[in-house]
Amino acid sequence: MIHSPRPLYGRLVFGLTLVAALSIGGEGWLAGQVTKPKAKAPAATANEELSKYLRPLAGNDSPIEVGKTVSLELANGKTLTMVEVTDALLDKGNETLKFLTVAEAGGKKKQKFAANLISRLQGDQTEYELVLDPAKRGYVLIDVTARDADVNEQLKTMNHRLWPAQTDDERAKTIDDYKSFLKRVQSSSQAPLFVHETQFFLFMTDLPANQVAPYVANLDRMYAKLCELLGLSKTKNLFLGKCIIVAFNTEESFLAFEEKFLDNPNAKGAGGLAHGSSDGRAIISCFRGSNPPPNFGGLMVHETTHGVMHRVRSTMDLPKWIGEGLAEWMRYAVVPIASDLERQKKSVQRVQQTGNLGGNFFEKHAKLESWQYDMGWHFVNYLIQLDPARFRAFMMYQKEGDTPDEAMGRSYGSTLPEMLAQYGRSIGVPNLRP
Repeated sequence: MIHSPRPLYGRLVFGLTLVAALSIGGEGWLAGQVTKPKAKAPAATANEELSKYLRPLAGNDSPIEVGKTVSLELANGKTLTMVEVTDALLDKGNETLKFLTVAEAGGKKKQKFAANLISRLQGDQTEYELVLDPAKRGYVLIDVTARDADVNEQLKTMNHRLWPAQTDDERAKTIDDYKSFLKRVQSSSQAPLFVHETQFFLFMTDLPANQVAPYVANLDRMYAKLCELLGLSKTKNLFLGKCIIVAFNTEESFLAFEEKFLDNPNAKGAGGLAHGSSDGRAIISCFRGSNPPPNFGGLMVHETTHGVMHRVRSTMDLPKWIGEGLAEWMRYAVVPIASDLERQKKSVQRVQQTGNLGGNFFEKHAKLESWQYDMGWHFVNYLIQLDPARFRAFMMYQKEGDTPDEAMGRSYGSTLPEMLAQYGRSIGVPNLRP
């Protein structure tokens, strides 16, 4: 599907069939705006569902019993391999974890981590995840293997699936195929195109070589920050192979690439596009034109955020307001531009005057206007400031097949209309309508 473009930005294209060429194996206004009412407990059914995968935190059957050896994946992307548990501080009658202390072999270099700083844990040949249980207001340990099997079954009923892991050999072959594809693009271009390879990206451009480094650095920062926000390892490659970025100097070259290599003759009017194919490939294309470097860098961050989210967890795509709101939030976090913040402020003022978000704001594939992108950004920021861990759960539940309303209930303990009303009160619109 092709979504309507935001002026100066881009479109998100999911489910696009890639043709022959790819037929191959803050601060200021954002800060201090949030009051933090207590989140409600979620529905009992959500708690019952979570309980199916709970594993004990105390006793011999617990994977974090003192003396056991585990590997940890932290929310900031770091990993600790084969460390010994020296202490586990529990709460709520041993039902939730507050702190975990581990030590390297021989008891040296002890490290203590709050539960919200730990993403995953491996022990006894089984993988576990620490997740927030809103009812208990604490972190519990769940069996990832058992949960993922059930999630996959749920997704299959919606014609979706969890993304399978890629072996090192499979990844290497995919990257070789990508490089062959990029060589074909290079041979068809009148302007010289050069490929710059990083840990996660194949960045091809006709921009001068001395201008490329800042753009690539922006993408690396975006990847790390987005993974940290979602509790994923920032050293783990989420992409199938790597993400392809094709950045042109002119609109003419951009349009020619879209039509010839991605079978998309309708790119006119977009500054950039994110393509996510059903097999998992992610391609970002864009052009600089008259954009100053910060704006062009921000555009690439916005579109590549879509590419990363395409590869997070499953093939499920997000509602437009969430996807665009998160992409705008990430763009400003990585490439802050004062004029963007002023523009957002004007959009909020518009909503304060009208009392609504445009009437179509929560429609999954809504054709949002520019000011609604700003409101998606502002609403996403509100949810993150309320509680980053709950926002992380909110996003992951949707990628596992929940509707936004179901995911909101399971993570924040509120319905989507209730959360909208709460957000509305925070900006001085007590009866805010979608």
